[in-house]
Amino acid sequence: MSEVEAEGPRRFTLAHLILLVPWVALVIDAWSSITDNSFLWHVRAGTLQIEGVRVLTADPFSFTAGGEAWLTQSWLAELLYGWLEDISGGLGFVPWLLLAITGLTFLGIGLIAYKASGSVLATSVVLILSTVSLISFLVPRPVVFSYLLFVLAILAWERPRSRWSIPFVFWVWASVHGSFFIGLAYIGLRLLSKREWRAMPTAIAAGVATLLTAHGLGVIQMLLDFAAARPYLGLLTEWRTPELLSPVFLPVFIGVVIIIYGAMRQRLVPLDLLVIVPFFALALTALRSVPPAWIALLIPVGAAMTGWGRSLPRRFGQGPALIFALAVLVIPFFLAEGSGFDDDRFPTSLAAELDEAPVFHDDVVGGYLIWARGPALQVYIDDRAELFQERIEQFVEIRNGREPWEAEFQRFDIDQALLREGEPMIDWLTEAGWASVAEEDGFVLLRSG
Repeated sequence: MSEVEAEGPRRFTLAHLILLVPWVALVIDAWSSITDNSFLWHVRAGTLQIEGVRVLTADPFSFTAGGEAWLTQSWLAELLYGWLEDISGGLGFVPWLLLAITGLTFLGIGLIAYKASGSVLATSVVLILSTVSLISFLVPRPVVFSYLLFVLAILAWERPRSRWSIPFVFWVWASVHGSFFIGLAYIGLRLLSKREWRAMPTAIAAGVATLLTAHGLGVIQMLLDFAAARPYLGLLTEWRTPELLSPVFLPVFIGVVIIIYGAMRQRLVPLDLLVIVPFFALALTALRSVPPAWIALLIPVGAAMTGWGRSLPRRFGQGPALIFALAVLVIPFFLAEGSGFDDDRFPTSLAAELDEAPVFHDDVVGGYLIWARGPALQVYIDDRAELFQERIEQFVEIRNGREPWEAEFQRFDIDQALLREGEPMIDWLTEAGWASVAEEDGFVLLRSG
């Protein structure tokens, strides 16, 4: 008899009510200010592909790498962004799209946890931990699709009758984000841990499907480019090694403790380590690796909590539970702020003052300028590490004064700079005869004399 049947349809425990709590965080997050510069250039990439009726195979946005070979790995998501921007007349679609994707992701996480544990309390714990681990990564860039697709792949794999859909899931995944190889690794490790050799053709078909997207075998080149850029990714915040007790990593740490507890109570088998160890190691590599690693650990974490909460008292009838549920579902929309751009992060005012000429700026500003002025205004740099590679390191060296800026500016005929207030380069340019022509919202626009 299941836990729900044992408790009866009209009685609810606190654990049932906690299931809805992550919704509050998802709504508030969806309607927060847009701060993701990567998402913005993806939108403009989408409009270019719609207009050109083809995927991008060369950089159309920068004057430092313009025309160089570059395969946009997220072409399908970008087409969606470009289409939604066109029909909505702007970025008003962002909160609703983000809420839909993250809501479905957390619904899937809950289903995985409940299937593994058979416990409402365990499912509630997993959802709360998932909220803590994932919330800072739930931004509208294409990576958010990968979390949903990973969850769908797990759900389909765990239900043999649904495995026919796995190749399609991976085709979509390979079309929206390069992290599909993590999902393929998970399927392979799960297959080995359960020794389900008859499912081997499905796993192979999933791998083949990733080679049948618009880029074809180009997806392999994208992975190689990403691997080549790995030394430079560490210069970006999201690719730095996570602190073990940071809010992002803490759920993984707690999850491992729960897994050890479950192993001691014989709720896991040694072969489960084939999944647990590699994905825990993945979580240690970079902040951005924590969310997929956590998703991969959902089943062993859930299995370790089998039977939790069976003795919880029944304290809520159907009426109070319904009132609570409605409040949780509705009130967050009143708490959420109006979506829009974060003026402290992006030069929303000064972008219009720039000439359509080479300009020096950081990678965050670059993403915004691509959306606001591109491709007519070409940028110096943005966060496409697989494209810029060593140029990212050079940019950091110039910005920090460890490499002279004069040669770089002369090479690209840069005669304007859009910098943040307080940057040392403002003083260096001023001493060289540059003048500040505009200042607003924490940004300074300078031009050469």
